[in-house]
Amino acid sequence: MLSHVMIPAHVVFLWMAAFCTVQAGDFNQQVTRTVEESISIRQATQKQEEQWREDRQTLTARYDQLLDEQRRLAERRDGLQGAIQAARARIADKEKQLAHIRGVSQRIEPFLKQLAVRLQNQVDTSLPFLPQERRQRVQRLSSLLGDPDVPVSEKYRKTMEALLVEAEYGNTIEVYQQSIDLEGRSLLVNIFRLGRLSLFYQTLDRSQCGFYNMAASAWQPLAPAHNRTIGMAMQIGAKRKPVELISLPIGRIVVP
Repeated sequence: MLSHVMIPAHVVFLWMAAFCTVQAGDFNQQVTRTVEESISIRQATQKQEEQWREDRQTLTARYDQLLDEQRRLAERRDGLQGAIQAARARIADKEKQLAHIRGVSQRIEPFLKQLAVRLQNQVDTSLPFLPQERRQRVQRLSSLLGDPDVPVSEKYRKTMEALLVEAEYGNTIEVYQQSIDLEGRSLLVNIFRLGRLSLFYQTLDRSQCGFYNMAASAWQPLAPAHNRTIGMAMQIGAKRKPVELISLPIGRIVVP
């Protein structure tokens, strides 16, 4: 048979009160921990959001900076492309000019050599004044034209200078001394050059005079009557007498 134990009511009440107190304490602790954890999570989340905003601002500023740099680089690229195109156009134009210059050079060099040959022939067949000086000038010009290292511009300039010197002889008069071959003997005389037209001689004692006969390619004497006129021409050519009108026996002009 079961036996029944009788527990007093106040004891049961105290036991239940103690149990409820324990359960209430655990609940409060759980609620407190949950709130604290929620606050910590919220604080961490807020810090993370602030960090994200800072990172976003930094990245946005960097993005804007990169966009600005990209814009400047694009403008610079466009400018460089324009400069490159302009440089290419200039290079193409210069190449055309160089090709034209090469073509002109190929045509002008033979022409300059022809001029040098004609100049040599002119020196050899014209009046025999300053023969050594004129021949040396033509020889120097021929050597220059045959030098491949000399630019065409310099060859052209030197050729024009030589031609100009020869042309200037036609506009000037000159007096100088020279030994001439007169009737089989060498004689030192004064020479009067009248441009490129005529040459006259007079002995140093002024007793004889003559001229160079282009037709005969020889010096020939003149009548003593011309001695005074040729002497006056010598003084005018030497600038010892003012220029005046005189009559010289030029004779017929022979074109070489």
